[in-house]
Amino acid sequence: MKDYKKLALSVYDYMVDARRALHRRPCLTDDERETTEFIANRLGELDVSCHIDQKYNLIAKISGTGSRKIALRADTDALPMLEDTGLAFSSEKDGVMHACGHDLHTANLLGVAKVLSENRDSLKGTVYLCFQVGEEQSKGAFEVLDYLESEGGVDGCFGVHVNAGGKTGTIQTRRGELMAGCSLFSVEVTGKGGHGSTPWSCVDPIKPACEILMQLAAARASRFSTFDPVVISPCAINSGSAGNIIPDKAVIQGNFRYFKDSLFDEITSVISTIAENTAKAYGATAKLILPKQFTPPMINHNADFDRLKRVLSKRDILLEEVSEPWMGSDNFAEYLKKYGGLYCFGGVTAKGADAYPVHNVKFNPDEKALAVFCEMFLAYTDSFLDE
Repeated sequence: MKDYKKLALSVYDYMVDARRALHRRPCLTDDERETTEFIANRLGELDVSCHIDQKYNLIAKISGTGSRKIALRADTDALPMLEDTGLAFSSEKDGVMHACGHDLHTANLLGVAKVLSENRDSLKGTVYLCFQVGEEQSKGAFEVLDYLESEGGVDGCFGVHVNAGGKTGTIQTRRGELMAGCSLFSVEVTGKGGHGSTPWSCVDPIKPACEILMQLAAARASRFSTFDPVVISPCAINSGSAGNIIPDKAVIQGNFRYFKDSLFDEITSVISTIAENTAKAYGATAKLILPKQFTPPMINHNADFDRLKRVLSKRDILLEEVSEPWMGSDNFAEYLKKYGGLYCFGGVTAKGADAYPVHNVKFNPDEKALAVFCEMFLAYTDSFLDE
């Protein structure tokens, strides 16, 4: 299984076909049964066993000789967007589109599965192919990790995400911090509603909500060290139903991002303190609401970065070591936090082509990147299991 480029090219048409089928039939978070069944059917044709949980995560297992184990991950969910690419295989579902490249991630991992299933005799360990649902809403990861734990865990993890800012044939990553931790939040401000003609008999929640929003936007500069990258972004404020009704509630929605685990509690404390004290000054109350799940910082392991660097130095794939981490987030961070490993970005813009960013209705990645991703996954996996 040494000519990884040849092996990747041998399944290129297979991956393109899978990608286009997935692109036509995108599925949103919490509604991914169709995508998972498609993957299961493809794996069944390859005689690859798989486990499907109640959330429709799918984990396939291909075993060879040797005790080393690695988990490879692809996320499968799409976005609530109306596609405007003009592609012959555009989404058949109005208002749902694979605008973040998850169709490429999934097709690549199916290609890897095909190669590995056809070369089991030379596989030096066990590979878990994790098709994770719900990444766009920070879901799916814990269920996959629970299953891996039931299997005795793995020795490391590996994943890739498309990068519209990179050229096809290039890979971008770095040692240590790669992506920020992230949590959504809501601040619910409660007052006392009434008629707009008598505001003195009411407690207007809109005014304190507006002041809270402005204070949160300014908190970064005054509450946190310059040497700790922190972003607090109030992104929505909603209240009221008519021009002559003072409402009972106003709700601020936003997100915050950070790179040190210890900052999570500090950030939430700052948000809660600002909200409660500001609301109190107006005679209102405020409550910080956090989701059950949030995404920790993405921390690459140095040894695994060095392994990828060695692996790609022998290939026609350019590794670009980025100088700064991204403020975006991905809950593959949970895999790295538990088992270690590496995450990277892969260029999907053809030379000379214009690039639309991910989460854009015209996003149209270069399918030739599939061969690059597949070759990298095969080479990295072989090197990891051979250690």
